[in-house]
Amino acid sequence: MSPILFHVWGPLSINAYGAMIAIGVSLAFILAARDSILQKLISQDRLIMSFHLMILSGYFGGRICCMLSNEKTNIDYSFLFKFWEPGLSIMGSIIGCSITMIIYLYIIKIPILPYMDRIALYAPIVQAFGRIGCFFAGCCYGKSLTAWWSVIYKDPNHMAPLHQSLHPAQLYSSAILFALFFFMFFITQHHIKKPGILFCTYLFFASLERFLIDFIRWDRAFIGGSGFFSYLSIHQWIALVVCFSAGIAAICIDKWTKKSYGSI
Repeated sequence: MSPILFHVWGPLSINAYGAMIAIGVSLAFILAARDSILQKLISQDRLIMSFHLMILSGYFGGRICCMLSNEKTNIDYSFLFKFWEPGLSIMGSIIGCSITMIIYLYIIKIPILPYMDRIALYAPIVQAFGRIGCFFAGCCYGKSLTAWWSVIYKDPNHMAPLHQSLHPAQLYSSAILFALFFFMFFITQHHIKKPGILFCTYLFFASLERFLIDFIRWDRAFIGGSGFFSYLSIHQWIALVVCFSAGIAAICIDKWTKKSYGSI
């Protein structure tokens, strides 16, 4: 199918990529608005504001990381504002959202870790639908594959190499992220007692997913040179840092934090 659903005006079109992200964000907001624990932490108006901030910080964080990891020497800074064009780094979006929300929650005096725990439950949904959008756009494509489940892009508007059998790496990521959501929502949250652990769990597995999937992606960006750091892609190194930091943070919270959800 074409990555463009229909043309609006000039350079503006409704793309399947953006539509999938909109579906993911909408579904995550509906679930968050019905979250009984979240309702005790934050008002409806501030929840809406927090989602607006997450959308903006996720977009700009993802765009900036995507630009910085581009192997081209000349960076097109106007790309940052061309929201109708695909191109987003999930790791950049996660980092951007996390930093922005921590600052916002601190300013409005909302408990940071309990809130981040609840939002972390629904974040994989946004990512999973976003990866489906990547599949339709042809970005984040996989390496060559000769199997019945391989995908072949034919539309010139797709970003992937045309007329080649490729790994549907985007769908692999989407399936893993949906599984992460079900795991966290139906299992993990019922066994977590200390604020912050759920958020760390999400960061750990979301970054681990990106690290592993990158091995079969064909659009990996590497650090220049032939040294130690050139063995993994830029996003894999970012994922490792986030994964390691989340693991250490979870251990520290579990060891030194006494407050539990029963005392919120």
